[in-house]
Amino acid sequence: MKKKIFAIIIICLSVLPAGAQDYILSQPWRAPITIAPSFAGINKAGRVFTTYRNQYSSVQASQTILAGYDQYFHPIRSSFGGLITYNTYAGGSLSQVSFDVQYNYLVQMSREWYFRPGLQIGVFYRMLDASRLLFIDQINLDGQIVSSTSFQAAQTSLFRFDAAVSLLFYNKYVMFGVNAGHLLGNNISFTDQPETVNPIKLTGTVVGVIPIKKGRSRYAPQDDVTIAALYQWQGQYHQIDFDVMYHRQYFMAGIGYRGIPFYSPEVGFTNNDAVKFMVGGSYAGFSLSYSYDLGLSSLMTVSGGSHEIVLSYDFAQKGITIRRSSVISGSGAAHRSG
Repeated sequence: MKKKIFAIIIICLSVLPAGAQDYILSQPWRAPITIAPSFAGINKAGRVFTTYRNQYSSVQASQTILAGYDQYFHPIRSSFGGLITYNTYAGGSLSQVSFDVQYNYLVQMSREWYFRPGLQIGVFYRMLDASRLLFIDQINLDGQIVSSTSFQAAQTSLFRFDAAVSLLFYNKYVMFGVNAGHLLGNNISFTDQPETVNPIKLTGTVVGVIPIKKGRSRYAPQDDVTIAALYQWQGQYHQIDFDVMYHRQYFMAGIGYRGIPFYSPEVGFTNNDAVKFMVGGSYAGFSLSYSYDLGLSSLMTVSGGSHEIVLSYDFAQKGITIRRSSVISGSGAAHRSG
């Protein structure tokens, strides 16, 4: 019976990515260009980062590796970013490599409010190794696994272009924005059956900062509590991440929740995904943070939870002074007027 249950879990985890749902991150605020292109250069300087995520570690569900760089250029009030992502699903049976470039322009609406429209264009290459997949017609009634399957792949790799646009409004303590991704509606099916279209992904963000203690000078770090909500809608799936993060100079700790308790895309299933625990620290521009997702779904007892590590470095553009703002805080993220 345990073998049957484990096999069914692997099937479910294998099918979900094939349905074109994007990867998820528990710490998107530590690498905000993964949310939308409007976040490139948000610290009015530059940032380089790398992220590793192991989703459902006990059953080899998926792994994600990201590396990115973004930079603000003061003379032209513009920011550029680049993001490389590698994802594997179901023990490597499905994998994808993507590369995206980003641009946004900074508009000062008033003394305190700013606006950033952003654009992202990119490509992705998706590969399928069907020999490593397990399908339901390979499971006998007695629980034995057979090698034959009715699945036939017409192709084992896909190369596609993609695009996204975003808007972001913010001041020192409040931020909100929207992003629309996968605008080209790519067909990502590996079979001759009707198209499997990569659905448009809509993202909404709302962030607020509650200052607790100011630094001794205008440019010194300050303690605060950051409350952030990230809403994602792709196809029939809706998801909300709600995070509360406490920053005290060089230390960060937070807790979050992922899911929508009162909504489910399918009858009989709950939409309670996970409780997130986050901890991290920063020094001299370097930042390291870790998060663990404690699953709340029916996979809770077998998934092993999810682990995520983010390493980043923030650096100031020469000749421009930085002062701390906690809208996108963490590793010394900054906001400067003008």
